[in-house]
Amino acid sequence: MLQEESLWSESTSWSKTAELAQQLVAEKEFSAISCQAYSAGTSPVIHAGLQSSEQCNAIDDSSLYLVASLTKPVIASAVLCAVQQGLFGLNERICRYLPEWNRGEKRKITIRHLLCHTSGLPDQLPYNLELRNTGGTLEQFYQGTLMMDLVFPPGTQAAYQSMGFVVLQKLMEQITEMPLRKFVRQETFEPLRMKNSYLGFAVDDPATEILDRVADVNLPEYLQGNSGDWNSSYWQRLGSPWGGMLSTPGDLIKFCKGMLIKNSVITPAIVQEATTNQLPFFESMNARDLIHRPWGLGWRLNWKSHRETFGDLLSENVIGHWGATGCMMWIDLEQDRACVICSTTPTPESTASLIRLSNSIHAATEEVERIRSD
Repeated sequence: MLQEESLWSESTSWSKTAELAQQLVAEKEFSAISCQAYSAGTSPVIHAGLQSSEQCNAIDDSSLYLVASLTKPVIASAVLCAVQQGLFGLNERICRYLPEWNRGEKRKITIRHLLCHTSGLPDQLPYNLELRNTGGTLEQFYQGTLMMDLVFPPGTQAAYQSMGFVVLQKLMEQITEMPLRKFVRQETFEPLRMKNSYLGFAVDDPATEILDRVADVNLPEYLQGNSGDWNSSYWQRLGSPWGGMLSTPGDLIKFCKGMLIKNSVITPAIVQEATTNQLPFFESMNARDLIHRPWGLGWRLNWKSHRETFGDLLSENVIGHWGATGCMMWIDLEQDRACVICSTTPTPESTASLIRLSNSIHAATEEVERIRSD
């Protein structure tokens, strides 16, 4: 451990990363930000307690962030674990297990479609905020999704669909006969020692001490004045499978390392399938998405020219995800590196600054690797 810390302390790029993070907080780009990086066996923390006076909750290594859509790769990993256990197959139609989907074009939706955003389902329900403000349950979100028309026939386009993950939850709970939060804890959190990660709470679980550790998100205008906003006890307890996980950068880097190291609960077969571009597998996929919008299963590949690239100098084969609350993570499978950044400034307001910080962290991981080689 001391040797690892010495490697990072010798990195000039690492020092510059810390300075950049401090600068971004001083310039009020972020009220709180925590980062972790991994490079061939190291995982130091950068300023886990960095915050401005505007952040109400004190930020330290145990602080929890609402990581929004970083939830999706975690859910996808659990789904693939169930596939590996032989509980179902990726190309099975969901209507086999959820017969209410056996109608029209919806009967063609497969589990693979849901995991790589090609199902044709919408991203959010048109009455998303109204449902949240009235304390809507995940079952109500599911029923609302069931009633929605498809935006396009399954397998013909790739369009981000958060509601596909509430369908995955329903499917998983039908097949495993347990709450999804329990399956994820059993198959992912506990084996990877992610002791500070939560996908919702049971109704009779007070969870007060846990929720007191959650960093407040700087709410965008469209969420201000809503009782179901990101900072509400309702939303933090709900555990939405598309964006409701509470976690720390330290736990998320453990998840990323689980994708990189051998003998992990996330097996090489799962990693290979999750990180393979799925779009060429669909005969009717349109050319634009096929070329420019590659998706794995729960993971997105690095869209180099997109405003939400994971890093300007990262390979197009790097996988990752963004979270609307101001979070991002990426994994470079070829170079054995990973990065997690959690903040409280939502995208798109924080996007440019997060990419700058990601670029700096990437440079530090490269320099640490050079130092190790020398």
